[in-house]
Amino acid sequence: MTLVLPSLVFWVMLAAIATIGGIVRQLWLVPMIGELRGHQVGTLIVAAGFAGAIAVFVERMRLSPPEALAIGAAWLLGAIGFEFGFGHYVDGLSWSRLLSDYDLSEGRLLLLLWVVVGAGPFLLARWSHRRARPKHAA
Repeated sequence: MTLVLPSLVFWVMLAAIATIGGIVRQLWLVPMIGELRGHQVGTLIVAAGFAGAIAVFVERMRLSPPEALAIGAAWLLGAIGFEFGFGHYVDGLSWSRLLSDYDLSEGRLLLLLWVVVGAGPFLLARWSHRRARPKHAA
């Protein structure tokens, strides 16, 4: 239960990273390199920001792999729910338009963000735990 509040606060930070990334994409990247390339570059920038921030969170909270897996799953559900709920009901985007950002065959990379958010905490916690283990003498 002690991880719930920090995890929720951090999820809001991830949303802020994504929002800032979206603003940068629309104001700078898209006019400079076009919509598709702007989407791709912007997604990679946000994914890198997420990965870096998640690494700090995992290390600071000293998450075990099972804790990190649960937190990543909760963040993923929250992120997808927000993406579709806000996108459809606030921005007025159609469901097909929202789903189009997941079409890898069209060069759309939004799925990458959700892999980072969902699996990133677990993978980083697992890596951190392996790194912290003392090496056995041969």
